[in-house]
Amino acid sequence: MKFLLVEPAVKAIAPNIALMKWARWCELNNHEYQYVRGIVIPDIEPAKILMSCIFTYDSQLYEQTIKHYWNLFPNAELIVGGVFPSLNPGWFHELSRTLNKLIVVNEGICPQIEDLIPKYNVQIKLEKSDPKYRRDTVVLYASRGCVNRCSYCAVPRLEGPMRSFKSIAAMLVAGRNELDSRQAVLYDNNFTEHEYFKDIVYELHYHRMSVDIHGLHVESFTKQHAKLLSMLNWIPQNKNGTAYIRFGFDRKSYRNDIKRALKYVRKYRVKAAFFCYLLFNYKDTPDDFWWRIEESQKIVDKVGKSIFLFPQRYEPFSSLTRNSYISSNWSKEMVIGLTRLFTQTRGFIPITRERTIYKWLGNTKDKFFDNIRKSYTGEYKIPKIDWDALGITEF
Repeated sequence: MKFLLVEPAVKAIAPNIALMKWARWCELNNHEYQYVRGIVIPDIEPAKILMSCIFTYDSQLYEQTIKHYWNLFPNAELIVGGVFPSLNPGWFHELSRTLNKLIVVNEGICPQIEDLIPKYNVQIKLEKSDPKYRRDTVVLYASRGCVNRCSYCAVPRLEGPMRSFKSIAAMLVAGRNELDSRQAVLYDNNFTEHEYFKDIVYELHYHRMSVDIHGLHVESFTKQHAKLLSMLNWIPQNKNGTAYIRFGFDRKSYRNDIKRALKYVRKYRVKAAFFCYLLFNYKDTPDDFWWRIEESQKIVDKVGKSIFLFPQRYEPFSSLTRNSYISSNWSKEMVIGLTRLFTQTRGFIPITRERTIYKWLGNTKDKFFDNIRKSYTGEYKIPKIDWDALGITEF
């Protein structure tokens, strides 16, 4: 049987892990297949089309992609999986009715491929080249699920309880052999709670893999975590960027956890800059947002190591368009103005002992809010920033 593996041309830094596993499955089961990204003319006529859909707000692109491949192959069976179909299968059922063709929806993790090693060197036919779409990195999960049930996160619904893998050595070896790569990105949801954290880090160290690790939770980050992570070399998300160890300062209650983690990262010389996502437009308020900036500054002044804050706008699971939601605690003026303001600072709010960023944000809450409002109307443009002096290249 012939399979077409479709990755829509959404923003991505590497091939889709699930589709690379399907490529491995096809190879193991002697099926002919082709992996395509975006809207292209495939080189095979498939009996089945497998498509991965991640973010709900890319719905228009998904619809366009589905129509393209069904116009080419009207008799092919179309199966969609990923975050979007799992959270909102009704959208795909409605599209089925509109097109008068059946879209098969796979919700959650697919057991048929879950335990397979991704085919890292799969050939991909691209709609267009993208320098940020990397083929030199081993992407993988060392665990699935999460022990927490944060209301803004879909992981518990998608992946269920935390499951830690005892080893990732086979994936590291496959990636090294197929890509000739010693770079790995872990896309875990809560790597800090990994049952075999020490073993996984030792495997990364043994295989001499430089890393970019997602899913580190500051509230459970310990001295032992920092000691182990100091063994590793870290890589940036983009080739010319800065390597970061990432946490989340999404709640005011994380303040002391941020301070503790920063101390450990500095003390044990983890080879990465300290980075915090700063969720806003959820249950927080603009006052909460400014408070977290101020508290981050106090922590930096005390510990002596910079924190790179990265504001992250909240979108509900049901959002079908990007950047459309405004929470009851925020206004359109404040959300859009803030977004425009930090876009001018490459998305970052770098908190340093020199306090340089306040020259552009404003030194007080009132001035900061005034600059946000002026940013919304287009009245305020920040002066040129010396990014080298702030220690930032690119995220």
